[in-house]
Amino acid sequence: MAAAPILALQGIALTFGTTQLLEAAELSVLPGEKIALVGRNGSGKSTLLKIAAGEVEADAGKRFLQPGATIRYLPQEPDLSAFPTTLAYVEAGMEAGDDHYRATYLLNALGLTGEESPKNLSGGEARRAALARVLAPEPDIILLDEPTNHLDLPAIEWLESELSTIKSALVIISHDRRFLADLTRVTYWLDRGLTRRLNKGFAGFEEWRDSVLEEEEMARHKLDRQIVREEHWLTFGVSARRKRNVRRLGALFDLRQERKD
Repeated sequence: MAAAPILALQGIALTFGTTQLLEAAELSVLPGEKIALVGRNGSGKSTLLKIAAGEVEADAGKRFLQPGATIRYLPQEPDLSAFPTTLAYVEAGMEAGDDHYRATYLLNALGLTGEESPKNLSGGEARRAALARVLAPEPDIILLDEPTNHLDLPAIEWLESELSTIKSALVIISHDRRFLADLTRVTYWLDRGLTRRLNKGFAGFEEWRDSVLEEEEMARHKLDRQIVREEHWLTFGVSARRKRNVRRLGALFDLRQERKD
């Protein structure tokens, strides 16, 4: 029997102003899955991740999180300003039953002491503290938006090693192609407001994406040819019964609407 998802988004729609960013997006996260969330810039990946985290409410659709499941979210721009030290910031993301030693361990592993004042941190140091915060409680799901931003190569290599061994499910947005290819085993492609799932990691994504786009292009050409044939029949065809003409005219309208969509 297949495992049930611990997090699921269904039919997610969201409009900003007059722009429909998400139309019917889906996301299903099984226990321990390592997922790449990909799409062009501006396609809505970060917004969909915020909806998954419960940070943004969709206009339509459903969000389901298994009762008792824990989730942590790494934003692109973490805000540490309310905390006196990096250790206080990391510990604030933990619960009473968590191993608080992990906060210190992770900060040290990422090159921090825990005594740093957030107001004096560089972008890379703030990113390291934020990573320690989401990793420390060992949640069921970790949502990561550009986790390698501002990190040097040794820190990226450490992070990849850490993420490859933890039991948490991961959903990752990243421009680091090698990072995604090495870590992920499932890919969600967000394109024109919709998502497609590939049961392979990012390493297999581009070949699959190209085949999907090629199939779409062939389908458009086929539809265009069909429209031309119908237009030719209406213009030059042999006279037929009026009902048949009306029916074919309606069919042509439907074909044109399908092509427009």
